[in-house]
Amino acid sequence: MARISGTGPGRERLEDLSTEQLYAMFAYYAKRRPAVVPSSDLADAWGLFFSGLYLSAEELLAGMQGSENRLPGEREQVLREFIHADCQKGGSFVIAVTRNGGKIDRAALIMVADLPDLAAVETHGTTALHLLAAACDRRSRPALIMRAGKKALSGFFDARGMPVLFTILGLSDLAREDLDAIGKVFSRDELRGIKSRSRAGRNGLQMFAEAERRLKTREPADRNAFSIPRAVKNTNMRGELGSQMQSRERGGHDAHLAGRDVMGGNRCEDSDSTQGAAEKYDEMMRQPLDNIRGMVKRGGGTR
Repeated sequence: MARISGTGPGRERLEDLSTEQLYAMFAYYAKRRPAVVPSSDLADAWGLFFSGLYLSAEELLAGMQGSENRLPGEREQVLREFIHADCQKGGSFVIAVTRNGGKIDRAALIMVADLPDLAAVETHGTTALHLLAAACDRRSRPALIMRAGKKALSGFFDARGMPVLFTILGLSDLAREDLDAIGKVFSRDELRGIKSRSRAGRNGLQMFAEAERRLKTREPADRNAFSIPRAVKNTNMRGELGSQMQSRERGGHDAHLAGRDVMGGNRCEDSDSTQGAAEKYDEMMRQPLDNIRGMVKRGGGTR
């Protein structure tokens, strides 16, 4: 696994670089493939590079899937080779982009990477593709499904024995566009043959049918809707939310909101606001996992 350098140009210096200079960083590491890779700096450079080409994740997706691709083919191939090399060495870069990046960072990763490469990267009981499928914006997910393909979606499992497809079908913000994309990748017979690693529980077609029924009764939930005055980009949400609440209590710039918790509810004077925010976040993030477990274990459904 590549060692991660503790030193690098830093975010401030990266912001002064042109898109040409940012691209040159990736070209260097793609060609030289040194043992020491400043993954954190490169993850920042990734977002800055694509933010220089596109105004939003939506524009990037539309452009790279259509005729307005602003990334020349040879440069896209160099970036793909860089990602491939990173995945072979443990995937520290792709994991950093997935965990800490914004919408445009993840959308670019979806559109540039060979996603089966991410499926082969294991981290903390899951794969980089499982992480990306759960973390990306729902507008990006249909592209992920189409680009990942059958093998990556059904043939790689996390520590619970769940394929990437089951992770997607268990998300609370699953949308009709996701199911349409799944329907283009798999036939009904192919879905019927997809199961957990243990081969126990429900198959892919049963879970797909249940997801269809779920969408008919309610709109997709927005998993990232927080009633807070400024955006939270750091994926260490417990610590980030706690620091925001402490800032309010100290009379910071958003102290006037101290009477309300991060989920929009009222707080009592003697309540532990940081703990309450963390508990609510944990509950929200358990929901997709609980959905998957429940869907796999339940019997019946379409056969």
